[in-house]
Amino acid sequence: MAPADPRGFALARARLTSFDRQFGADVRVQRPDRYRLLDALPADEPRIARGGGVSYVAASFGADATTLDMRAFDRLLAFDARTGLLCVEAGASVGDVQRFLLARGWYLPVAPGHPRATIGGCIAADVHGKNPARDGTFRALVEELQLHVPGRGLLSLDAQHEAALFDATIGGFGLTGTITRATLRLARPPRAIALRRMPVDDLAQAARVLREAANAHLLYGWHDGRPEHFGRGVIRVGLSDDEAAPRDYAPSAREDLPAAIAPLPVSLWSRSGIALANTWLSRRWCSPGLEPIALTRALFPLNDARRYFAGYGKAGLVELQWLVPHPRFEAFAAALGECVARERPRIALISSKSFDGVARGFAFDGKGVALALHLPSPMQPTQRAFCERVAELAIEHGGRPNPIKDSTLDASVMRRAFSGFDAMREALAAHNRSGCFGSEMTRRLGL
Repeated sequence: MAPADPRGFALARARLTSFDRQFGADVRVQRPDRYRLLDALPADEPRIARGGGVSYVAASFGADATTLDMRAFDRLLAFDARTGLLCVEAGASVGDVQRFLLARGWYLPVAPGHPRATIGGCIAADVHGKNPARDGTFRALVEELQLHVPGRGLLSLDAQHEAALFDATIGGFGLTGTITRATLRLARPPRAIALRRMPVDDLAQAARVLREAANAHLLYGWHDGRPEHFGRGVIRVGLSDDEAAPRDYAPSAREDLPAAIAPLPVSLWSRSGIALANTWLSRRWCSPGLEPIALTRALFPLNDARRYFAGYGKAGLVELQWLVPHPRFEAFAAALGECVARERPRIALISSKSFDGVARGFAFDGKGVALALHLPSPMQPTQRAFCERVAELAIEHGGRPNPIKDSTLDASVMRRAFSGFDAMREALAAHNRSGCFGSEMTRRLGL
């Protein structure tokens, strides 16, 4: 039973850990199940909202903040099957929402890979999906928001009403208020998906394939990170297959990847483990071909990755993710390859995606190619030095980091990566004048 706080609202104590296992803290947790309970906290109480708890980088808790567990707010409030509009509470998971919509001929074209991410978290992080070059980021789906702001109550926001607050909330990391619900614009799903495998020899070739296939429903790459095979891999292109039979769009929720994955006692991602895994993946994935795939499986590839994440062990992983402009990408990829050959880091996986959006604030968007590098933890000095060198190279080539994925980022890197850092931070802080909203991530990044 939650203890009674002397200020009059119920709190629990919990140990929360980031998905990458790099951060943990004992925190106060409030689990509201009525909107009025959001006003139970004093207006100056430090706080941050939490949804599915699958943030890589401790974006939903902090040692000095009360965590608002929003999972009780998970209702679908209104659905218009004619216009494709859905009003949903912020605590609903994208897996549940997608299952509901796909059964009715609609879907969210932008969704993160983890099905337990919540709608509120997708908005606060402005996440991307399986082809941001085609579909943009989650911002493109948001028609209207409801936001709870201490002292102001529940506010309705859209592009015309409270437009500055609306714009800042999407990709604002929860610093502008607590998102309680949203109205989203949906899309029609493809009848079926045929996944084309296009092998590539290096990252430069991958970038060209990504640009050429930009209109595909799904578009992402896997690459080997070992020095002797660096960049070799496959681009997976999801094409609409109108001649195929419709796929089953309603898998069981029990198939979803859990929010917290029990780690193996030891890490599998030694150099020999990485070599074995990459050899197996190259044989399985890196031959040309075309195969049908259920859309739900393509949307949530992490559902097939339990063993992958468990294999990092108790120390977890670190993900570096940078978006480099198209004109600079090949030079960046070449410099990165030289760095890998020289320093020989342990890289378990590299993935690639193409973007064709507009860089706004600190959100992860723009025009270019994004690379995500997974490295096993603990971060020995050589691994940490490699991470620092990747940041240097990316910044030299105009790269933009992903704050919600990379736990190695700090305020000094952010300041160098974003030329207008101070002005952007002040613009965001203007909606958090009391300073009551904040997380371990925003503290570390100097936001």
